[in-house]
Amino acid sequence: MSQEVINFIKEHANEVIKSVAGFGIFPSVKMAQMIIESSGYDAKGKFVIGNGLAVRKAKNYFGIKADKGWKGKSIQLSTPKDGKPVSLFRVYNSALDSLKDHTQFLLKNSRYKTNGVFKAVSPKQQIQALQKAKYSESPTYGVALMGLINSYRLNELDTKTKKGFSPKYLIVGAGILFTGIYFFKDDLQKLFHQNN
Repeated sequence: MSQEVINFIKEHANEVIKSVAGFGIFPSVKMAQMIIESSGYDAKGKFVIGNGLAVRKAKNYFGIKADKGWKGKSIQLSTPKDGKPVSLFRVYNSALDSLKDHTQFLLKNSRYKTNGVFKAVSPKQQIQALQKAKYSESPTYGVALMGLINSYRLNELDTKTKKGFSPKYLIVGAGILFTGIYFFKDDLQKLFHQNN
């Protein structure tokens, strides 16, 4: 295990959890994607985790390009692997902004919904759906994501929630309360009449 990856996870764990809350995206999957997508070579030619060119220049942790629909700032960056010398990339103010926009990017592109990304019941199933939706052209992208999740126990992020109440727990709690009232309504009525 790499200490560089561990530090990156610690630094961004809360932001990742916050960015996916309520959208059906597993924090473990988002974190694994963030590690892969944000890594690259630094100015000295050394491969670094979470500090690739788009991160350094635009706080863009997922390499999302600025298409015609993008209303925010953009920057030209070298993209020789894309077949073009430069491409326009979205610029963000923070890692959290990049994470939130990545979530919106997935939600707004129908191929992710069509392929079951948001209905997945496990990180593995969600990764398979991302692969099926052709999130990445790499045939080993899903294997790399699952490898990161298993190696760094990223599934622990899936059990953490934001501070405050989760709507899921409120619904479950309300269900238990109403079930209890229904089954004990006669006892509750007697108790109510005794006290009046």
